[in-house]
Amino acid sequence: MTHSRRMFLTGAGASLAVAASLGSHAEAQSTTEEEMHMEITRIGSQPSNKGPAEWFTGTVRIDPLFQPHAPARTSAASVTFEPGARTAWHTHPLGQTLLITSGSGRVQREGGPIEEVRPGDVVWFPPGEKHWHGASPTTAMTHIAIQEGLDGRAVDWLEHVSEEQYRE
Repeated sequence: MTHSRRMFLTGAGASLAVAASLGSHAEAQSTTEEEMHMEITRIGSQPSNKGPAEWFTGTVRIDPLFQPHAPARTSAASVTFEPGARTAWHTHPLGQTLLITSGSGRVQREGGPIEEVRPGDVVWFPPGEKHWHGASPTTAMTHIAIQEGLDGRAVDWLEHVSEEQYRE
């Protein structure tokens, strides 16, 4: 059996395709080709969205970074919370990772203490863990939120975080 791999550039070098060919046995020949194309999403090419009042308290801006490309299930957004702004309680079927990029924020899992977070901190919430996150009372906070979808959903929104819960 012979194995060969070919790489070639298509369309002015904008995308990369990889093709794999498998050799043959005496009785049968099998050829498999897959194409993968690089994609660049330019900053500012996707509109910012206001965080809906059903899911957030205060002023929140969501800047989508990427959506899943099948078979992948991962998506990400840069989320900016003005001082005092926060998510409602929520869970993620496959968990969530937050990369804190600027400001000062707060995160809390159900039953745990409020934790302060700063730029460079990475927060991971396991699948199904009820939690919230947002800015500190006096300073805005931005994070990149990364999560995977399961059966078409990446988050289950719950009740709002009360002022009392936020100030604890």
